[in-house]
Amino acid sequence: MLCDLRMPERDGIETLRAFAAFGVQSGVAIMSGEDERMIETAALLTEAHGLRLLGTVQKPVTEAKLEALFAKMRSAIAGTGEGPALAPAPDIQNAFTRGELLLQYQPKVWVENGELAGVEALVRWNHPEYGMFQPGAFVPLIEASAEHTKSLTEYTLRESVAAAGRSRAAGADLHVAVNLSRRAFDNLALPEWIEGLCRDAGVPTASITLEITETAVAHEAVHLLDVATRLRLKGFALSVDDFGTGESGLSQLKRLPFTEIKIDREFVDGCSRSATQRSVVEASLALAKGLGMEAVAEGVQYQADWDVLAGLGCDLVQGYYVSPPLSEENLGKWRKRVPAPA
Repeated sequence: MLCDLRMPERDGIETLRAFAAFGVQSGVAIMSGEDERMIETAALLTEAHGLRLLGTVQKPVTEAKLEALFAKMRSAIAGTGEGPALAPAPDIQNAFTRGELLLQYQPKVWVENGELAGVEALVRWNHPEYGMFQPGAFVPLIEASAEHTKSLTEYTLRESVAAAGRSRAAGADLHVAVNLSRRAFDNLALPEWIEGLCRDAGVPTASITLEITETAVAHEAVHLLDVATRLRLKGFALSVDDFGTGESGLSQLKRLPFTEIKIDREFVDGCSRSATQRSVVEASLALAKGLGMEAVAEGVQYQADWDVLAGLGCDLVQGYYVSPPLSEENLGKWRKRVPAPA
């Protein structure tokens, strides 16, 4: 459905409210001649109502603009084969005991030359009945339990460091970033434990980046400050993930020894078309530069967005424009690709 914002008798905002009340399942796109920020606010409201937003179209409507919406719709339909939106909670323990978890690795590349800078380890659950679950379908269930969170932390760190070790043994250094739950920082022995993993695998601590979301940073506690500082003393890099989506991480950025900011895909994807998103990206990059931190833009899907990021001086990017997440074997093949994105 294309929903205009200015219509007789009932405006677009009222119409969206009615769609939500009726439980409309169709994809919805906002169409309007209003200014960009007004349209983006309406889009935000569409998602807040629980409607399936396909995108926005600023008038005049053209064939090219509609085709972009249709492409998103086709992509969304094609991606519905990944099982239920939420994994079955009773099977969580099986994911660990039966070895159903696996890691995939998404490349991060330098913007200036397109060369590989490292990878981010991303966990998947290969359920025997429902197939492959993405993190959003099961990680929140795992993080509801301290025991399961500990198991996930240990699994992702062991596998990631081991992969870096195998790559190093094969003659190719690999920098790996690993997402950590805030609960992981409650373990004061975490720095020594990860250091031991690196030592056993023959991996320098500088080859491992530990990522924590900005929301968790905003709720910084004594343990987080303690563990984060000691991790940096041991040579590990620290990254603020999903930057720009947290509640109030700015004050903590100057207090915690982070080395990297990851700008969330919410602002990166489409920054070439949205002045608002571009402004957020530009401000984030300026902040990173001012604090002496590297900046990573995640969720890059189009050449136009890459070009904007390059022009703004972004250091690193990751996203489907570079590569989807890969198995360890396919990552080795991808590294031999020619040419690199530019």
